[in-house]
Amino acid sequence: MKLLSRRQFILATSGIAFAANTIAKPAHSKLQKSFNDSSDESIIESNLSALNLVHPLPYSPSAGINKDRALLICGSGDYMLAWTIGYFYALHQSGVNLSIAEIIVGSSAGAIAGSAIATGHLQHLINELNFFIDMPKLLMELVANRKINISQKRALQLCLSVNDGKLNSIQEIGKAAMAAHVSIPKDYEATIKRLAGKRNWPADKLYVTASDCYTGERLVISHADNIPIEQACSASYAWPGLKPPVWLGDRACMDGGVSQTTTHADILIGAKRVLVFSLNDGSDQAKQEGLSLTAIPNSLQKDITTLNKTGSKTLLVTAGLPPGKKSVDLLDSKLIGQGLTYGFVRGIAGASQVKQFWS
Repeated sequence: MKLLSRRQFILATSGIAFAANTIAKPAHSKLQKSFNDSSDESIIESNLSALNLVHPLPYSPSAGINKDRALLICGSGDYMLAWTIGYFYALHQSGVNLSIAEIIVGSSAGAIAGSAIATGHLQHLINELNFFIDMPKLLMELVANRKINISQKRALQLCLSVNDGKLNSIQEIGKAAMAAHVSIPKDYEATIKRLAGKRNWPADKLYVTASDCYTGERLVISHADNIPIEQACSASYAWPGLKPPVWLGDRACMDGGVSQTTTHADILIGAKRVLVFSLNDGSDQAKQEGLSLTAIPNSLQKDITTLNKTGSKTLLVTAGLPPGKKSVDLLDSKLIGQGLTYGFVRGIAGASQVKQFWS
């Protein structure tokens, strides 16, 4: 009997969206305990694919060494994407130029926002769209029918019940992601392209993160990997149960937020200053407020401490709850319009602080 390849097996047992048949250069790094408390976990199957995107924690050598300005954009769904774009629009209107960042790390929603900054595409969107009329409509193109079926619910609930960042726990979430029957809007990929910018890769300063569903390993995609930017962003934005895994070479990939690190800040250790955008402040209260799609321990505060100790000056900007709300449902598509507006208001209010830090 002929044995199925790993890719054939996964394709035969799951509904997975996009495909990228590109080959990238191998990349390896050493485990260091400062960013990885689970160093006893063995990294498995690193050589299964010619497209080797695996980068254990911490990223080595750091891409932040000798960089002045670094931009770190975390994720957590459609609300965070809308909020971040609204905030960035306000900064642009206030004369703050984020595109001068020498290194940008984006995960999930942050991958899309980071690509727009790296390409200068945000300026194009601002010029092209009536921001508070057309932008919400564009972002809604990313939202599938939110009638969650049983297989989707299983994946979403697993994300909220797995309370450690061990490799085998991430693998369990990956299995549920591959088993979830998820439909996506007809124009989903075109919308990702429109938001991220229609280029193969915007700049060598952009790094996008994802996780291998099968192995649980952390993946980092950069200009060296010859992957279309919309493909990398789609993989990084593929939250288990909400969006189907995305193929990068022979790896079925899910959201970069399902990882041993919440921020992937290790990629930019050594940068002189790091501007961090996060949905929440990393506290336990954030989960009670609904500002998290996962129970995996949030590494934000620990990672910021590590950045500061290694010589980086940091500024943390958090989205938090929309005005008047004590909690949110991050699956509620109505939050897109609220997030865009609230992000803009917060951006106008915070522009002077960001300008002082960034200039």
